[in-house]
Amino acid sequence: MYGKYLMLGVLVTVGSVWAANDNFEIQEFKVDKSIVLPTASDAAHEAWKDNRFGMFIHWGPISQMGETLSHSRNSPSHHPGGKPYKVSKIEPEVYDVQYKTFNPVKFDADDMLKMAKKAGVDYIVFTAKHHAGFSMFDSAVTEYDMMSTPYKKDIVKLLADGCRANDMNFGFYYSPRDWGHPDCDSENNHDRYIQFYKAQMGELMTKYGPIHEIWFDGMGPGNWGDTSREIMGAIRALHPDAMVNDRGGAGADFYTPEHDISYFNREHNWESCQTTTGQWGYNPNQNAKSIEDLMEILLYVWGGDGNMLLNIGPMGDGAVSPAERERFEQIADWWGVHGEESIRGSRGGTYMPGPWGTATCKDSRVFLHIFRWPAQGGLQFPALKGLKLKSARLLNGGSVKAKANAKGILVDVPSADREPIVTTVELTFDGPTFPVEPLQRRASLAEQATLTASHNPEALSNLTDQNANTYWDAKAAKGEKEIWVEAKFDEPVTIGCFNIGRGDEWSPKSTAVMQVPDGSKGWKTVSPKGMKLKWIPMHFLGKPVTTDRIRLLVTGTSKFVFAEFELFAPVQ
Repeated sequence: MYGKYLMLGVLVTVGSVWAANDNFEIQEFKVDKSIVLPTASDAAHEAWKDNRFGMFIHWGPISQMGETLSHSRNSPSHHPGGKPYKVSKIEPEVYDVQYKTFNPVKFDADDMLKMAKKAGVDYIVFTAKHHAGFSMFDSAVTEYDMMSTPYKKDIVKLLADGCRANDMNFGFYYSPRDWGHPDCDSENNHDRYIQFYKAQMGELMTKYGPIHEIWFDGMGPGNWGDTSREIMGAIRALHPDAMVNDRGGAGADFYTPEHDISYFNREHNWESCQTTTGQWGYNPNQNAKSIEDLMEILLYVWGGDGNMLLNIGPMGDGAVSPAERERFEQIADWWGVHGEESIRGSRGGTYMPGPWGTATCKDSRVFLHIFRWPAQGGLQFPALKGLKLKSARLLNGGSVKAKANAKGILVDVPSADREPIVTTVELTFDGPTFPVEPLQRRASLAEQATLTASHNPEALSNLTDQNANTYWDAKAAKGEKEIWVEAKFDEPVTIGCFNIGRGDEWSPKSTAVMQVPDGSKGWKTVSPKGMKLKWIPMHFLGKPVTTDRIRLLVTGTSKFVFAEFELFAPVQ
């Protein structure tokens, strides 16, 4: 399967990356920040942020079985005594032969890309090689590739050509670690695998035209030496303005919250990657997320000043699944009215995301994306320093009232003109709205609380500074089972929702609940059953609670790190 071998004359590097907890779908990656490498130009960064919306495509022969890429493969270590890369249900002898029947005759790159573009997508990122090692392109260094399938076509080339034909940008995903290649992390031949990795990166960077984005997914165990630095050097030589993510070991242009949304961050670029269905790849038994949830994910990403990379997983025959096509068509319906005006070329702000919704801005305009209204009346926003409101309109053509008052700006829309999911209001001011310092519509209640914690009390002030780049972190000692942060108030307050904000540092594997005193010196949980600190930024309690003490309790991990602890009253 890996019988062919060739080293191309393109040298590539990447500093070492360590991936912890490889048995979990969402993993933790470390970047050696002491290695300073050239990044894409400032102009390229701004152009990428202007794009705002990309489509991830996770696809491979295993889609014939409706299983997730690589993580459904039971993958033992190639290193004697090493920890399994993944413990799963499909044995290699079944997973690894799926390519022999992979004949996706219904794959239509042009149709797929037109569907995406209509929904507002500007660029794609395609899985050229995932962890299990199959190459979705024509590779000269392996026979485990598309040219060994009955289909015998280079999917990367079809998509790259399709992007150019549709005036879209093309990028690729590549997993440096390889659970299928016997040399990767092997006792004696790992260096030979590194040459294979460099050769494939050389192919991907020289055969498919301009590369807009390169998305790595962790090096895994093994001695990688200076590989990361070399790979980044080749990227900058061949594609100096390609945007590169933070999972290649060193030298990143942006960080990558997975199934998650960063706290508002203009200082560092970020791109949230999320699935349409919940699986990285096609699964006929998994429904798509609701359009309500997807619109909230999209707009909280854009309002937090991030880019969105929304995944689809084509079926085994190459067609887009009906569930994912339906969601993209629904997003297209919204984008056709609101997207080009309020999202393309915008930046997050000038109001911070909150339980009410989120905002984007560009030129002299601010766009309020309102998901929740008070029971009565409109929403009050603080005034923007040095700017006067000139006009307001609804992008859907309905009526809106926006009036400057002593507290700032009061915005209201008649019930009949409010959209069922999100209502977008355009406010026009007498000057540029970017880079006006972003403001909270209403301050987090945590800012008036006294915070205590199980660990690291010196860093608690970082949790209320509205800064995604400062952190509170905890490392539990052996035998400790709980990590917690508590907010105590002088007087009882009513809390309707909370946000556990993250930046580029994050602890993905944990169980978390919100608790209040139970009246008998214990605690009771008030957060929804099965809550996970991912998917969406605002977590709403089953019903508002009035209390003078509330805590975040984290279990199932020996360490936890986050950037912001926000508690909000019900929208009013």
